[in-house]
Amino acid sequence: MRVAELIEEIKALPPAEMEIVREFFLKGESRDNQPEKRYVSDEEFNQATSLVFEKHDELLRKLAQ
Repeated sequence: MRVAELIEEIKALPPAEMEIVREFFLKGESRDNQPEKRYVSDEEFNQATSLVFEKHDELLRKLAQ
């Protein structure tokens, strides 16, 4: 299907379905089934890496060789 044809099909949709299409383009794909992404702060990341390096220093040194 060409883009022009797709646009014409979208224009022909009933208002309720047009709203679904509009929401899709405004928000992107549905993320209902995807877990929310959580990002840690730099401080939390640095604390976690410090703990990992302290606990597994020997292993990490061997892996680096």
